[in-house]
Amino acid sequence: MKTANGNDKLGKENCIVVSRPVGDTCPSTCAFLGNGCYAEQTEKIYPGVRPAGMQNVITERGRIRSMIIDAERKGKSIRWHERGDWFLDGKLDTDYVDNVVWACESILADGGSLPDMWFYTHIYDSRLVSMNKYMAVYASVHNAQDVLDAKAVGFKLFAWCDSDQKIATKRPRGKVKAQQWRDSLPKLVVIDNEKYVTCPEIRRGRGVVTCTPTKNSVACNLCVKGLGNVLFPSH
Repeated sequence: MKTANGNDKLGKENCIVVSRPVGDTCPSTCAFLGNGCYAEQTEKIYPGVRPAGMQNVITERGRIRSMIIDAERKGKSIRWHERGDWFLDGKLDTDYVDNVVWACESILADGGSLPDMWFYTHIYDSRLVSMNKYMAVYASVHNAQDVLDAKAVGFKLFAWCDSDQKIATKRPRGKVKAQQWRDSLPKLVVIDNEKYVTCPEIRRGRGVVTCTPTKNSVACNLCVKGLGNVLFPSH
């Protein structure tokens, strides 16, 4: 199982990242694919990134189990799919899902504990919802219809991507303007009776807040522990 340490947003000290190749493992309906996807750009800028993600296309349940156990032993959280998703060639990668589920169940059956784990997905499938027994499961949504579609298969947590810039304009360039933009962001937004917390890392600035704990930042833990819905302003 190919993994990496976290980054400036996730926290480098206490987070392990699992990624998969962009496109190959994503639904073609993803609003970001071919439309400013940061993960897609990362693969283009850094030649070694995509081959690393490809190593997680074929998975072994024993290696997944070992990775999860090691993360728990080290007190680290796992961010599934910073790049990529649970698809493979246009459909749910059931072998992969089954391997992850087996790994989690095996650890629990042996009396072990799971680390904090979370993922966002553009795939609205009840088989992914069922993984909420082991980790925080977020449906990435862009509009009211997405929320309805995700709710229809059982999703309870939502990551609203403000790609249409209805909540806020896109973060401007320049340090001063960017800070003014952050200061203007609401802490909490209610959309169709659902409450969304504006991502604290985006609102307060990189290096101030990270998803997981570091020595020099405040740990958010909102998504890591599945504490509520999150809003990601366009940035």
